[in-house]
Amino acid sequence: MRKSYDFFSFFLIPALTFCLAAGNSLTGTNFSVIGNREGHRALFLLWGAVSGIYFYLYGRELMEYGECEDRTGRACLFLSLVLFLCGIGLPYLPGKVPVLSRLHVWASFGGPFCLFFFLYRFLLLLERKQGIRMAGQKLFQLSTAVVSAFLYLRIGIVSSLLEMFVTLSTCVYLAVLQGRLEKIRLSNH
Repeated sequence: MRKSYDFFSFFLIPALTFCLAAGNSLTGTNFSVIGNREGHRALFLLWGAVSGIYFYLYGRELMEYGECEDRTGRACLFLSLVLFLCGIGLPYLPGKVPVLSRLHVWASFGGPFCLFFFLYRFLLLLERKQGIRMAGQKLFQLSTAVVSAFLYLRIGIVSSLLEMFVTLSTCVYLAVLQGRLEKIRLSNH
């Protein structure tokens, strides 16, 4: 691949994620509430922008590297970026701006959902075009979804713990997927 995303995957995004959660309840609040508090807005915007752009650029490069670009995948990945940026850009202040707060919630759910859909579709395209099985990567993605659902149902809210888990597991997942693609490319040449 042209770029190495390891710095972002294993240092910058985890560091920003932990800084955003630091000093707050992992199960009693979430990044939207924390990020709209006085003094936390800049860190929240930085975390969201870096994460959203990182997911988008990494996804684009994986599509190119795996030779599995398609219109639906590109559109879904782009929509994910737009929703990520809207989610962090719109305020979450339900008492002051309830309509914008609802839009924030929908965008914040929609971004990860579109990214999940993109990644799953990408795996299906890889299997079809490369003639390989991506069972491990599908299991990783499914496991992330199951643990996320469990955390949501157990805690009862979209918590900082859930947001940390989704963010960090997606960073690891993208790095694992890149490693798998590099092995496939080496074995084909």
